[in-house]
Amino acid sequence: MLMLKTQCGVSGLDIATISDPVDRYTHRFLATCENVTHYPDGVEILCPDTEDERDCRMLTVKREFPHLHLMRP
Repeated sequence: MLMLKTQCGVSGLDIATISDPVDRYTHRFLATCENVTHYPDGVEILCPDTEDERDCRMLTVKREFPHLHLMRP
């Protein structure tokens, strides 16, 4: 999921079981990214099953900095 849907460049992955599940999501993943430009705090994902990523939901939104284009000569 992270390789196909983000420009994260995963350098680490932590998993935690959610004690109070949100809907049917019982597991929380937090990926540390090599690309800190778009994901400085990593990527957070909720999943109902650790073996099947098809029903996972990514919570972190890619950050864009369009005002930096104004600094180009």
